Amino acid sequence: MNIQNIGNIPNITIQITTGTPQAGFRCDPSAAATSGSGTSQGSARLLHLDLSDRKGYREDYSIRDAAEGLWKKENFDFNIFDPASIQRMQDRVRQGSYTMKPTDAELSAYMDTLRQNGLDGSVDWSGLTRELEAFKTTTPEELEDGLDYLASRYVAALDKLERNYTGEELTAQLAKLEEVYQAGKSGMIDGYTQALQDNLGLSDSDAQAVRDSFSTILAEKGEAYRGALKQVHEAVAQTGPDSVWLKDHDAYIASQLRTAGKAGKAGQSEARYSVQDLAAAGKIAQDYQAEIFGASSCGRDEARLGLNLAMADMKAETMISKGLVSENMASLLRNSRAQGHENALAALDQALARRESNRSSGEPKGTFAPVDRSVFQGIYNATMNAYRQNGGDGAGAIRAGVSAGQKLTAQAAARNPQALRWGISQEHYWKEFYKTPEERTPSRLDTQINNLLIQAGQPPRPQRSTYQEYVNRWQDFLTAIGGGVNIRA
Repeated sequence: MNIQNIGNIPNITIQITTGTPQAGFRCDPSAAATSGSGTSQGSARLLHLDLSDRKGYREDYSIRDAAEGLWKKENFDFNIFDPASIQRMQDRVRQGSYTMKPTDAELSAYMDTLRQNGLDGSVDWSGLTRELEAFKTTTPEELEDGLDYLASRYVAALDKLERNYTGEELTAQLAKLEEVYQAGKSGMIDGYTQALQDNLGLSDSDAQAVRDSFSTILAEKGEAYRGALKQVHEAVAQTGPDSVWLKDHDAYIASQLRTAGKAGKAGQSEARYSVQDLAAAGKIAQDYQAEIFGASSCGRDEARLGLNLAMADMKAETMISKGLVSENMASLLRNSRAQGHENALAALDQALARRESNRSSGEPKGTFAPVDRSVFQGIYNATMNAYRQNGGDGAGAIRAGVSAGQKLTAQAAARNPQALRWGISQEHYWKEFYKTPEERTPSRLDTQINNLLIQAGQPPRPQRSTYQEYVNRWQDFLTAIGGGVNIRA
């Protein structure tokens, strides 16, 4: 199954069409920064992730790549506080080269030196630390690649040290490797598990089971890579003069271990949750994260939360029914669901309370009334019940949710006539739900967003109704899981 398209965090178009701020539901600029869950900023952190140090992370890592990486480290490990580093850069520019890549002649000469002298057998600790730290914000799409990378880099570095050191020096080097590896491993496991716990509402015991599964999977991958070392070293020995230095290039050895591992993947894991389970849970957590964040920053109300969390849970139920996750993961997703809903509603309640305490002069008490859980639960239940009764028709389930929403929000308006998110604002939303933009008068927000998209070099929003956006998202999900059970990107 291609998980890449399953439940992506909504882009700007989806955010607008399915969860725009309403009249009387103004955006609270402080909410995004204080939304509580650290994972709400997870996607933002990913924007700053530097993947350049990951050696052969997803693509092939060739002998030339390995040599070029060493050349760059020696010649262009740029440090603004290092005069020699600055001088190297200035010299390069004077020579007419504005890149940090060696010319063919430079690389050829450098490889001749490597073939004569080899490598010293030491590990680049700062480089390895940077590589492993980059997995603190691992996404579901890169989960299995990340686990393979961590395990293979550890095994390759361990092998290198065991072949080049002895006695107390070896003991010290191995201790350093354990320190670096455990930090990288913990960073990945804790970051991913925390994202699941914060957004899906996992209990502490379920979160621990997730951590234990990660540790088991990494240990199993490590053992498998240890078993492939002989094969890889035999292959490296066939590279002729390059074998002199490649045998001690731990990043290259790790890349070859990953290649060998892909060719011989088999066996039953002892982990409670498989990599596929964890990746699927991560994708559902991304959907929940979008709703929690939206509720914290004015983009959601009870009605939209009811529809959108039902959509996320329909995805989970579909994966369960198709056997794409284990029974253990099915139980985790279902058992944590109520707490996940509560997390989103609590975020909305906090946002409403902030607005109520800071309402404008002249706005009556109750303008931002507390969360009405009956609205959320009624819409959610109507949507999920329709999904279960109609054989998994997501579009039909959304229609049932909208029908229930029209009645429930009207009742909420009668109970709380001062609450601006109900009444005319909500009536307008349902009235326009099935209309395409060309069938309705464009709002000022529609116009502003299209102008922003055009300025960013993107086409304006497609002429689709809010309902069609939901249908398209559901169809994208079904397409993504239609190719089998391979959940990797």
